[in-house]
Amino acid sequence: MGKTDRITERQLSVLIFVSLLSPMIRVLPTAAVLFAGRAAWLSPVAALAAGALFLAYTRWTRKNAPEDMGLADMALAGMGPVVGRIFNILCALWLTFYGGFLARAAAERLLATVYPNGNTPVFVVITLAVAVLAGSGLTKTLSRTAEVLMPILVGVIAVVLLSAIPEVTSENLLPVTYRDTREILYGALPIFNVITACVYFLFLTGHTRRPVSQRPNRFPWLVLLALTAFGVTFFTLGTLGENLAASMENAFFMVIRNIKVFGVVERVEAVVVAIWIVTDFIFLAAVLMIVSEIWRTVTGIKKRSFFVFPTAALSGTAAFLIAGNAFEFQKWSDLIVPAINLFFAVILIPGAMTLGKLRRRY
Repeated sequence: MGKTDRITERQLSVLIFVSLLSPMIRVLPTAAVLFAGRAAWLSPVAALAAGALFLAYTRWTRKNAPEDMGLADMALAGMGPVVGRIFNILCALWLTFYGGFLARAAAERLLATVYPNGNTPVFVVITLAVAVLAGSGLTKTLSRTAEVLMPILVGVIAVVLLSAIPEVTSENLLPVTYRDTREILYGALPIFNVITACVYFLFLTGHTRRPVSQRPNRFPWLVLLALTAFGVTFFTLGTLGENLAASMENAFFMVIRNIKVFGVVERVEAVVVAIWIVTDFIFLAAVLMIVSEIWRTVTGIKKRSFFVFPTAALSGTAAFLIAGNAFEFQKWSDLIVPAINLFFAVILIPGAMTLGKLRRRY
C-alpha cells in the first residue's frame, strides 16, 4: 500500500457520509412510507439503532487488523488464497454492476424531475466519465473533496428542510402509538439497507493511517445520515401526507420546489439537483476506486488506476442493459438491487470478516 496515499479514519467517514447521501435521498421518503405509513418519520431512529449495532460488529471483527490491511487482504488472510480470491472477485463483480446501477439511477432521477426530454445514455456516459477521473486518482484526493463538500451539503440540506417547516401539518404525522412499532421497524429496512453499504468502504481501510481499533467507537457520519433521513421523511410526509408521499417517486423534490427561503419564494430545486449530482459523482467514483482496489489485490498489479476504466466500461454496459425503460428499472431499484445488497453487505462480507476473526488470522 502506497505510503503517500493515506487518509484518516475521519476522512474515510466523511467519504462514506457524502457517498451514502445519494441513495438515502433517492429512496426516501417513499420507501419508508410504503412500509410505515404516517409513522415513517420515526423509522430513521430505528435504523440508527440497527446501524450502530451493525457498525459496532464490523468494527469488532477487524479490531486487530494491521494498518495496511483492507478488506480484500483480510479475506485472503482469513479465508485462504483460493476462497479469499473467489470472495474478492464476487464482491468486485457485484460492485461493478452496482456502479452501473448507480449511474443509471442518477440518469433516471434527472430525467424524471428536471430533463424529461433528456437522453439516458448521455447522462450515464457523462456521469461515468467524470467518476473515472476521480476514481483513478488518489484515495486522499477523493476524501478531501468529500471533506470540502460535506459542510456545504449539510448546510444546504438544513436550510432547505428548515424552510419547509411552515408547510408541515401535524395531521399528516400524528397520531402515532405503540401499535405502530412493527410498521416503524419495517420502514427502517430501506434506510438500514443504505447504511449497510458502508461495508464496501472497508476495502479502502488499507489506506487509513492507523487501525480502526485505535479510534473511538463512534459513528458521527451515521448520526448525520440518520438525521438527514429523519429530516427528509419528516418534512415530506408532514407536507404531502401519507398517500401522496407514497405515490410520488421523487416526493422530496416536489416538496422543495416552491418553499420559501428567507421569506422569499425561490426555485431551489436547482440546488437540490446539484446535491444529487455531487453525491452521485462521489459515490460512483468511490465504487470504481473500491473495485479497482479489489482487483489490485487479487492480481498483484500495483497500479490501481489500471483497472478503473475497464470497470467503468463494464458498469456502463450494466447501466444500459439492466432495464429497457424507467418502469423496468424501478423494479430493480425497489427490490432486486436492495436484496442483493443485503446479501453482500449483511451476510457475505460480515461472514467473511467473522471467519477471519474466529481463525485469528489478523
